[in-house]
Amino acid sequence: MKKIYPFLTEYLLLFALASFFGWLYEIICCFVIYHRYYDRGVLHIPICPIYGFGILILIFLFWKVKNPFLLFTGSVLVTTGVELISSYVLEYKFGLILWSYEGWPLTFQNRISAVSSLLFGLMAVTFIKLVKSPADKLFASKYRYVAATAVVIAAVMCVIYEYRCR
Repeated sequence: MKKIYPFLTEYLLLFALASFFGWLYEIICCFVIYHRYYDRGVLHIPICPIYGFGILILIFLFWKVKNPFLLFTGSVLVTTGVELISSYVLEYKFGLILWSYEGWPLTFQNRISAVSSLLFGLMAVTFIKLVKSPADKLFASKYRYVAATAVVIAAVMCVIYEYRCR
């Protein structure tokens, strides 16, 4: 149990950070395209959980990959595939169209875009190399339980805040 606590909380932290950075990416994209602020989050806190789940999937798929080019290529392929399949499922199962790349260059049915796919790959490599590596070191250090406890406290506070906002 002692080793699982830092492990799980590290991945909770990575999930939260990727979700926040994904929310930032969405906000910036909307501002650049529409010149307005649109809150792209689905919760009352500034996160898009799909990015958190996405980075965890990429970390577990490519945990042995050290070459940044291979990591980039794999991330582009996986994220593009997930985005395309998700768009079909959301539309045909639930009648939802949550995004469209209309007006973007190199799109397929406005569901995926080569530009966004390349950005997703770049974000994945950047996150894994610049965020995950220091987190690995922190959670392997003598401060791992302090860091793990801080993550749990922050997560509980976010859940309480989200619950109170409903």
